Amino acid sequence: MRWPDGTTQGESMDLVEEVDARYGNGILYPESIKNDVINKARQFQNIFPSKSRPSSRAAFLFDWGGEPLWKSEFESVLSKTDDLLGSSGGPFFCGESFTAADIAWVPFLERYAAQLPCFHDGLNPRDAMAYPHLNKWYEAMETTVPAYACRVRGNPSSWRKVLTMAGYGNGGVPPAVGERMDDLGLEEGRVQTEEERCRDQGLWDEYRETRPYLAETPSAEAGGGFFGDRGGIV
Repeated sequence: MRWPDGTTQGESMDLVEEVDARYGNGILYPESIKNDVINKARQFQNIFPSKSRPSSRAAFLFDWGGEPLWKSEFESVLSKTDDLLGSSGGPFFCGESFTAADIAWVPFLERYAAQLPCFHDGLNPRDAMAYPHLNKWYEAMETTVPAYACRVRGNPSSWRKVLTMAGYGNGGVPPAVGERMDDLGLEEGRVQTEEERCRDQGLWDEYRETRPYLAETPSAEAGGGFFGDRGGIV
C-alpha cells in the first residue's frame, strides 16, 4: 500500500498498526496493553499448523500432498487457541476489548468455523463444551463488533464451497465433503428467530450511525446492491 506521503507498506499487521495510528487514535493498540496485543497477534504463527499447504482461501487445512490434515492436528490448534483466549479473561484475545490481536486471528478462525466441520466428524471450533473460550470469542466477534458483523465477516457457505474447488490447497482433488456441507447448509438456511433478527438489526443500527448513506435494514441494503448491479446480474 502507498500512503499519501509516498511511503509504502505490505505486511498486513504493519498496515493495521499504521491505519490505527493515523485514523483510529490507537484504539486497536491501547498503550497500556500494546505489548500484549503484539505478542498475542504473533502467537498465531506458533499455534497454527506450520507444515500445511499455503492457499489464499483454504489456508492451514491441507498437507503438502493435498490431503486434509489429521483431526488431531486441528484439535491441537483449537485447544491451544482456546487456552490462549482463556489466559486473557476474554472474550477477546487481550481481554474485554477488541484489538489488533483479534484482527490477526479472525480471518483464519472464521474460515475454520465454516470449513473444519466438513472434514472430520465431531470437529467443531464452536463447540462450547470442548472450546468454551473460543466459542465465546466467536459470539463476541459476531454480536459486539458491528463493523465485523455487518461488513467484514464472510459467508460460511462460501468458505465451504471453496473446499469443492480443485486447486485451493487440496492438490487438485477436492475432498469428499458434500454430505457434511449439505447438513450445515440446512442449519444456516433456516428462518431467523425474532431474537436473532432484533440482534442483527441492533448491530446494523450501530454500524450505520456514522454511515448515513446505508439503508435502514441489512435486507434493504442487500436489495439495493442487487438493484444497482442489475445490469451485470441479468
